[in-house]
This record gives sequence, C-alpha cells and structure tokens, in this order.
Amino acid sequence: MTLRIHNLSVSLDGFAAGPDQSQDNPMGIGGMALHQWVFADHSDTEHPDADQRMLDLGTENIGATIMGRNMFGPVRDE
Repeated sequence: MTLRIHNLSVSLDGFAAGPDQSQDNPMGIGGMALHQWVFADHSDTEHPDADQRMLDLGTENIGATIMGRNMFGPVRDE
C-alpha cells in the first residue's frame, strides 16, 4: 500500500487556512484565496496543457480522501 498526500495548498508561512476560523467561515478570513489556483483558467499561461496535465495527475487513481475532524473546521477539543 502506498500513502499519497496531494492537493493541499500551503502559504509561504505554513498555513492552509486563514485566521479567525468559525462555523460560518471554516476556511477563515481569506482562506479560499490560497486555494484558487486550482480553479483558475490555465489557458492563458505559458504551458496550459502542462498545467492541466499536472492537475489531472493529482487526482488520478484516488479512491478516497481521509480527513481528520479538524481538517476543515473550527471545532477544537470537543
């Protein structure tokens, strides 16, 4: 069995979500901006086919995503 970790954006200072996470805003303030690259239109980049190919390879043969209870929510120590 091989462990594969993929598709997680992290800022240069090591965060995967914005500050002040809450029930109404689980990614925190500005948290979604960190992940917008994956939804962008890559047709205007220098190598649009290569960009799309890399995104496609990131999800190839994925059977499940396993997340802990604190992965994308503000709930702590309950």
